[in-house]
Amino acid sequence: MNTDLMAELLGGASRYRVLRCLYGQPERPFRVRELAMEAGVDPGNTSRWLRRWVDVGLLESSVQFGQTVFRASGDPALKPLRALLQQDHTTVRVLREAVSQLGGGVHAAAIFGSVARGEPRPDSDIDLLLIADGLSRLQAQSHFKKAGRALGRPVNVLLYTLADWSRARSGGDSLVQDIASGDVIELQGDIHALAPTPGLPARRQQSVRQGAR
Repeated sequence: MNTDLMAELLGGASRYRVLRCLYGQPERPFRVRELAMEAGVDPGNTSRWLRRWVDVGLLESSVQFGQTVFRASGDPALKPLRALLQQDHTTVRVLREAVSQLGGGVHAAAIFGSVARGEPRPDSDIDLLLIADGLSRLQAQSHFKKAGRALGRPVNVLLYTLADWSRARSGGDSLVQDIASGDVIELQGDIHALAPTPGLPARRQQSVRQGAR
């Protein structure tokens, strides 16, 4: 992520850091001082920006325990902005680094599920689609444990070889279709660019965990 470019687009580095905090954790309500501290920005400026962003629809505000809190807007029209800002969020950085350590066998990797939709609960796992050759489910599970510990959430890996992903796409596998048509955060490659192979029977891989969501 080119942070200089993002800062220019969003009116400065400080505004970028504040919006990145908000849209990187869209389920989390922030108090003004809490947000300013996390973003490393002056609380006075933060308060002014937040009020303005609520007025124009970038944020939502509510009152909790007598204090005003702010969170990213759930407006579907803002999904492209959320996706852009999430590219530099801690979760994405940590998982992208973990994926890169797997080497050349990875064709594509993406976060899906509640985290990609911006709807995670405090106890939500991180669902990770990994399309890779030369890697077992056990190896994938072991590799992402460190990332899960760093993020404070288990990483549940749904692993496909490239051939099995093509079979599942061409065969209309319901889970794969749900992932491909839903919100994802790309970590490496493009899951949509891996075209299905016509005529191959569908065969779904098992998730690293039992009962993949």
